[in-house]
Amino acid sequence: MYQAGLFSVDGQQAFLALIKQASLPLLVLSVLVGIAVNMVSAFKWYVITQSQGITAGYWRIFAYYVVGQFYNMFLPTSVGGDVVRSYELGKFSGRQADSLASVFVERYTGVVVLLVCAGLAVLAQLSRFYVDFVIISLVLFTLALLLLGWLVFDPRLYKWVENKLANKSSLLKSLFQKVDKLFLAVGAYRSQPRVLILALLNSVLFYFIAVVNVYVTAQVFSSEVEFWHMLLAAPIIMLIMNLPISFGNIGLMEFAYTNVFMLMGYGAELGLSVALLMRLKSFVDGAVGGVLHPLFVTQKHE
Repeated sequence: MYQAGLFSVDGQQAFLALIKQASLPLLVLSVLVGIAVNMVSAFKWYVITQSQGITAGYWRIFAYYVVGQFYNMFLPTSVGGDVVRSYELGKFSGRQADSLASVFVERYTGVVVLLVCAGLAVLAQLSRFYVDFVIISLVLFTLALLLLGWLVFDPRLYKWVENKLANKSSLLKSLFQKVDKLFLAVGAYRSQPRVLILALLNSVLFYFIAVVNVYVTAQVFSSEVEFWHMLLAAPIIMLIMNLPISFGNIGLMEFAYTNVFMLMGYGAELGLSVALLMRLKSFVDGAVGGVLHPLFVTQKHE
């Protein structure tokens, strides 16, 4: 908010003027594109679950997906919501480990594509994006993905830790037994390259629609925003927003939009306006998830 000038009279006036000139038709379109983003992402999770014989229909998967978004509003990044949606799917299917594995694969493939897109954006506009918060975000996500990939595809380090700690207490032993089931469930996807390829391709489609979502939302406030700018900016914004350092991405989303929009040559007040509208849409998604949650938690697979 400081960068957007909201602590000065001139900045407040510029921000209010931007809000007042918002386009209502584009606002409606922005909401519809946001729904499309959720539907595409839920479809990816649906395809992954179907490959493992989890017989939940698409609309149930979609419901669990938006339920997760409800919990994302007040839990760190999207991890908390992922745990909730995987738990609900596991309760319905009776296969907790497979359900959690499906969410892991869905998220992991998505972050791989996001990291590639963000990395290409930085390389394409190195003079713009060679700044600390962008480079640090790329490095942290690269290291995290490499570590997770190493643990999944070469579990010797995990097994070494398990052998050292599992017998220390019954609680640790029980925990490692559950993690073993998760590793086994995730490992099943190694024999299904087709599913992984489809997940990666779906992630490409998802991020393209996510770019359109950011572009249309920015167009609500300014017709001068260029699509190719958002093609570069959106992956970096989304990468920063996925850092697990803020509950509900509070402050982090606003920081990402404001600073990356400034790097692209736009005003900070535009970036903040887009961030606030995107947050409002996420609140609507979360509210839908909050309504759907009690309707689905009691329904279990026979």
